[in-house]
Amino acid sequence: MSTDDISEVWAADAVIDETNLGNEAKKIPQLHSKYYNMYYREALTVKKLKYDYKEMEYDKREWFNGDMAEEDLRERGWKPYQKKIMRQDMDKHIQADKDIIRISLKIDYHTERAKFLEDIVKTIHGRNFIIKSMIDIMKFQAGEY
Repeated sequence: MSTDDISEVWAADAVIDETNLGNEAKKIPQLHSKYYNMYYREALTVKKLKYDYKEMEYDKREWFNGDMAEEDLRERGWKPYQKKIMRQDMDKHIQADKDIIRISLKIDYHTERAKFLEDIVKTIHGRNFIIKSMIDIMKFQAGEY
């Protein structure tokens, strides 16, 4: 499910039917479960990608240093790195590497998705208070206070 899809589904789920507040209160656990499961999967994806990043960074350091074994090079489809990189320039080369950039962008994308879903879950947590406030306002308007 894309971020746009999540946003569209949340836009529909976020609407509170003022004519049936009891039913809306009953939906809170379902909404929490639905969005927390999405958040949990996204948070795990971020953790996995961070691990992949560390692994790739280590491999790239070996590759740039010329320390990578022939079988590892073949396995990754890489050719031996021909240039000599000075130690102080290694981080610049690592951060400019296309594979590293690709993983970094994935981490950023999934981190933002996780934050978005976390914010939705927080909003769902506050839904009880919103519904209670709506009930109180309706009572006040009906002259029951």
